[in-house]
Amino acid sequence: MDELKGASVLLLEDEYLIAMDAEEILKELGAAKVATAATLADAERLVASDRFDLAMLDVNINGEMSLPLAQTLHQRGVPVVVATGYEMREESVGDFAAWLRKPYSRDSLEQALAAAMKQRAAGA
Repeated sequence: MDELKGASVLLLEDEYLIAMDAEEILKELGAAKVATAATLADAERLVASDRFDLAMLDVNINGEMSLPLAQTLHQRGVPVVVATGYEMREESVGDFAAWLRKPYSRDSLEQALAAAMKQRAAGA
């Protein structure tokens, strides 16, 4: 995936095995750096101290919703993919992020990343 080559990615995921798998896929797709956070507070600290080319956020992190962080990143021009295993309507995410349903495959993750990049390019 050319858009991800050399990219710095924020990964917010509270499930350890899912985070490991997602990090591996992101690196296989070309990400140079994947900063993983298991809590919303950790992700917010990372966002405050670093710049990211893309963010992949689990919607529900230990009962806290990551959508406000997704909106902040979007406003900064960072493409965002939100992932969830819960029954949520895609409309609840808004048009500022690409949607990824858990459990996801490498292909579905790649499609969501491409959609997020396309949204950014289109100025969504």
